[in-house]
Order: sequence, then structure tokens, then C-alpha cells
Amino acid sequence: MEIGVAHVWKTYGQTAVLRDVSFTAGARPVCLTAPSGAGKTTLLRILLGLEQPDRGEVLAPPGMRWSAVFQEDRLLEHLDARDNLRFVLGAVSPEALALLEALGLGDVGGKAVAEYSGGMRRRLALARALLAPCDALVLDEPFTGLDPEIRARCWEQVRRYTAGKPMVLASHDPADARALEAEIFRL
Repeated sequence: MEIGVAHVWKTYGQTAVLRDVSFTAGARPVCLTAPSGAGKTTLLRILLGLEQPDRGEVLAPPGMRWSAVFQEDRLLEHLDARDNLRFVLGAVSPEALALLEALGLGDVGGKAVAEYSGGMRRRLALARALLAPCDALVLDEPFTGLDPEIRARCWEQVRRYTAGKPMVLASHDPADARALEAEIFRL
């Protein structure tokens, strides 16, 4: 399965954010790199159908199911990790519990997400996106604020859960692209 971005343009007022952007993502992930404000998040929002391009198009199979990690964690603050996953999955499977454990979130008990550190929140947002039934993933700076050991654990799980699925990652860190064996696309 492949997704394509074909000649996408996007402006806000007089400011051109994306200019004739084209790429394809398939079995090999794509990592978008650019300075802050260069349009990475806008392009991801266009992929997800949350914004429309001024020109160009996203080429994806009909009915494609997306999963995403946004720059904001978008978690249910009053719920714990398991209940956040239950909200998306309907039930918490042994696989989901194993992923929480692999990401260092297996021992947080019933603590509400509101009490989590920033890194814990990122890992839970990542777990939710990886476990959600999907055909393709969009990850917007998913490893921000994670220490090197935890980041490596996250890379391992992303590789495991996204094998063979199109994935588009936005990251400022070239180590993310290397670890995920992603093709780098500079905006």
C-alpha cells in the first residue's frame, strides 16, 4: 500500500507554507525535516484530511484508516493509561499491556494522565496510535522530550507496529530517521 502527495500547495493569507510538495510513502517510512514553521504539521494535517490543500492532492486508497500522534498529546487527562487505551480500543488486550510495559508505562497504576510527566504523556500518545486499527500512520514529533534510552525503546516499538504500513514522521532529529530507516524528505 502506498500513499502519495502530489503537487501540494498551501498558503495562509499571503504566506506560502507548502510549495509544490510531492512524495510517496509505502513500506519505507518518510521523515519530513524542516525548520519550525516550514509546514511539516500543515502537511501532516493535509494527509489526515484535517485541512485541504490550495492545489494538489493526497493519493490514498479509498477508506484508508489513519492513526496519528499529534504535537499535542490529546489524551483524556482524568483517565489512566489503560482507560485512555480502552477509549480507543474498546478493551485493553494483553498486547496493549505488553506495549505499555515496553514503553516504560507498565507500572503507573491507576494514576491519572494529568499527573504524568511530559515524556510519559508522549509515550502513551504513541502507544495509543500504534495500537489503533489503521492502515497508515502520521507521527508529528513523537519522540520530543524523551531521554535516549526511552527514545530507543520507542523506535523499536514503532518499527515493530508499523512494519509494512505507510508512515510519515515529522522530526527535527536526524537520529529518528536513521533509527526508523526512513527516507528523508526536506520541505
